[in-house]
Amino acid sequence: MCRLFLVNQLGRFCPGRFHCHHRHPSIRYPGGHISNTFARSPLTGTTRATRTVVALATIGAVALSGLLLASPAQAATPAVRVSTAAQLKTALASATAGQTITLADGTYSGTFTLATNGTSGNPITLTGSRKAILTSGSKSSGYGLHVTGDYVTLAGFSVTNSGKGIVLDGSSNSTIAGVDVGTIGSEGIHVRTSSSNVVVRDSIVHDTGLVKPGSGEGIYIGSSVNNWSTIMGSATKADASNNVLVQNNTLRNTAAEGIDIKEGTSGGRYLNNTFDHAGFSGANNADSWIDVKGNNNTLTGNTGNDAAQDAIQVHDVLTGWGRNNTFSATTITGTVPGYEINLAVSASNNNTITCKTTVAKAGLTNRTCT
Repeated sequence: MCRLFLVNQLGRFCPGRFHCHHRHPSIRYPGGHISNTFARSPLTGTTRATRTVVALATIGAVALSGLLLASPAQAATPAVRVSTAAQLKTALASATAGQTITLADGTYSGTFTLATNGTSGNPITLTGSRKAILTSGSKSSGYGLHVTGDYVTLAGFSVTNSGKGIVLDGSSNSTIAGVDVGTIGSEGIHVRTSSSNVVVRDSIVHDTGLVKPGSGEGIYIGSSVNNWSTIMGSATKADASNNVLVQNNTLRNTAAEGIDIKEGTSGGRYLNNTFDHAGFSGANNADSWIDVKGNNNTLTGNTGNDAAQDAIQVHDVLTGWGRNNTFSATTITGTVPGYEINLAVSASNNNTITCKTTVAKAGLTNRTCT
């Protein structure tokens, strides 16, 4: 007589510990059998179909006891902890959606790329403390970390002594949070190749442009029109790295601008960032905290000390760009010899500046405020 039934993944009942008699052969199944018939019980004369109704009453208890196992697709993606560069490369290459890769403290030297996509509900996360340090091994070449997958979260660790710090190419819906990127030959964090809906927050980017001062931006959004043919494959295809949120970051000792927002990008929000000695080199016109060349960006609550020329500049290096940006609540804590916001464009281009007092030597702006 059957005393207990389990449910297999096909939704059928199968005997567990105790054997049942069947009129026809059954299919062997780990832990029991799957009957091919509704056999009549030799003791009661009832059919298996009748007895399964009784068995249903016990299934809740069986599931709670762990006898009903989740399907493999429902199993959680295992976390991975790495402590060597070789282990990190392997983990990045085999990463799957929903997985967390944790870096042990230490230095990871080499070339590291994360190309797999996460999903909105199951991002791929690479995390570690500030003592977990990624490096290409040279300020003259290589990326500390290259990300091309979507829905990736980078959190907590450090990147140093690399040609470029963290580069996102075609990586949308990704987040960089709480990282330390510094001692870099060129730019610290570069969001490019139409990487959209990216968040960069609560991070420190410092000491950039140590090899190429004119390319030493702290956070670089998009690409120059001069590089579209290389980056995008066409000189007329814009690098539409749009809807980027850059918030609560500290940009310190950046040879080029602390934040550079390129033509071809739009819809970004740049909120409550702090600039300390940013854009000081003058190379490639690097003489401000922020340079805006894109459209429809919101900049508010940004604070900084000394600037080489202006705190914030707007340029229209390409027709149709450098437009419809809004500026408010900027705070200067040091010496700015130029304007707080210099609209270095052919016309106002519908850029909006909220009126306020300023300590910038030349005044709030060279155009009107509202």
